[in-house]
Amino acid sequence: MKTKTLDKETFKDAIRVAFEDDNAIFLLYCPNIKVNTLDDIVNDVSNRIRTDVTDATVKGIYEGDKLIGYYVYDLPHKLLVSFGLNKGYRSRKYLNKFWACIRSDLKGMFQCFLWTRNGRGIKWLQKNGMKIAATDSLITLLIS
Repeated sequence: MKTKTLDKETFKDAIRVAFEDDNAIFLLYCPNIKVNTLDDIVNDVSNRIRTDVTDATVKGIYEGDKLIGYYVYDLPHKLLVSFGLNKGYRSRKYLNKFWACIRSDLKGMFQCFLWTRNGRGIKWLQKNGMKIAATDSLITLLIS
């Protein structure tokens, strides 16, 4: 598994690849945004990051030459902003490598805000050692 910094269009491809065939994502997504299709999610994620995260670094995750996911971080603010891995690669082997890639860029303490309804993402971050620092009905903050 390797990473590569992505441009805007390849980032959209990475979001699409990360969540294709993942019907559960619609129930885990922002409760204030109506998403009906994968394209709705692709556009919302890419637009939010472009407009809301001025210091975003976008990394694609590759297995060989195949794009299988992405993660976005803001190093100055030590923040994991967004992440996703294709459903076919969500086995322990690949998830451990995915986490190692994230940790290679975000060393030491960092934080991540997730929608509270995204129990899947919260549990995965906890499994990798992050702790819930604060939570309410909308947002959960985890710290490493």
